[in-house]
Amino acid sequence: MASAMDLPLDATPQERYVFKPLYGSSHYWALGHLRGSVAGSRVLDIGAGGGGIGRAIKPEGPAALVAIEIDPRAQIALRETYSEVHDSLDALRGRSFDTIILLDVLEHMSDPFSFLKGVQGVLAPGGRILISVPNVAHWSVRLPLLFLGRFEYRSRGILDRTHLQFFSRRRFREMCSSVPGCSVQELSASIEPVELVLPQWSVQNPFFALLGKVRAAVAHALPSLMGYQHLAVLKRP
Repeated sequence: MASAMDLPLDATPQERYVFKPLYGSSHYWALGHLRGSVAGSRVLDIGAGGGGIGRAIKPEGPAALVAIEIDPRAQIALRETYSEVHDSLDALRGRSFDTIILLDVLEHMSDPFSFLKGVQGVLAPGGRILISVPNVAHWSVRLPLLFLGRFEYRSRGILDRTHLQFFSRRRFREMCSSVPGCSVQELSASIEPVELVLPQWSVQNPFFALLGKVRAAVAHALPSLMGYQHLAVLKRP
């Protein structure tokens, strides 16, 4: 796997955004909400990237599995999994979806508050929106800034150079609470996907699994400092 430092600027979404259904990750959290609940329903995956979420839930049998992805290279691959692939939310006006997935998308928007309100316009009554965004106040950003004065962009992660927005816990909560007609059903936090950088022998053991549970509990208790990403479920009555 390429390191976080050496991805080219024109890397594909599949290269840049790795599907990581690892314990405590945003993908693990999202799949926990999706599995067993999307059969016969309409699902919209915004910013589908490499399509990992779609491939994971397609066997559940959703009535519609639709993707939005702006990268033409990713669109080609996504058509193998999704029933429809569009490059804009405008193509879906007049339709509605029971579940809308917004994982690591809003930080790429120039106006995420307005975009999220627009997403609500295609959410069916009783529907839900699953959201994740990186936490700019995570300790891995705070400590280098505090002690070294370093705030350096990377090819991946919280300081991904393609990010236009940064979210603290407070700003994330404010954005989620601003969506008309929706309530915040859940606020949570993910942990760092360290399995992607550690050797396999060090993560395939009971001790590491126990450590993951401890890390997740700490992130839940101290989300502003220890949460790698902010997570939320919005619900429409």
